[in-house]
Amino acid sequence: MVSNNRMIRSIAVIYAVGVVGFVLPITHSIFIRLTPLIIIFSLAVLHFYKSDLGNEKQQKRLFFYSFVLTAGFLVELWGVNTGIVFGEYTYGVGLGPKIAGTPPIIGLNWVLMIYLTSAIFSPLKRHVFNGVVLPSLLMVGYDIIMEHVAPKMEMWSWKNDLIPLQNYLMWGVLALFFHSIRYVLKIRDRNTMALPIFVVQTIFFLLILILY
Repeated sequence: MVSNNRMIRSIAVIYAVGVVGFVLPITHSIFIRLTPLIIIFSLAVLHFYKSDLGNEKQQKRLFFYSFVLTAGFLVELWGVNTGIVFGEYTYGVGLGPKIAGTPPIIGLNWVLMIYLTSAIFSPLKRHVFNGVVLPSLLMVGYDIIMEHVAPKMEMWSWKNDLIPLQNYLMWGVLALFFHSIRYVLKIRDRNTMALPIFVVQTIFFLLILILY
């Protein structure tokens, strides 16, 4: 396995190339369609750097994240077709093929965000504040940035280009819901790549927001 420092440098380089690709007009349309691959790449890296666990814990974790994958997709499917959940928005081409207006990759994005925010705080003492509240707040903070970048990356866009407060409230509610289930199931995700990937992704979005 590649050393932690080397992998972090590789992740930073890949995302830096992504920033350049999005910003340059000549490559912008190509890199828009590569977004799903970045989500898959991030999950693959996290898989190889996760802490070893017993079979029982692995099965429980697999069950939980299968639930997050399915529920995350279904909520987005419901939301984009009714406007009830997050407000009125539509998906673009940035997240790949769609089913009833919703790209299946969005379910994997929910898995990625729950896992990342879980693993970042897992070294802290087990407590509902550390295990549920802080990860959920971090997800809301991340979403505040991402919502302003998503239209630039043609992932999704809002009616009249206005992001409703409802979106952030529901994002926070769903984050609390998923993290509460994970906390009750006593699933603790330990991964040395979680914080680096989260930081690099956040910087990636901020740079696109500023530069494009």
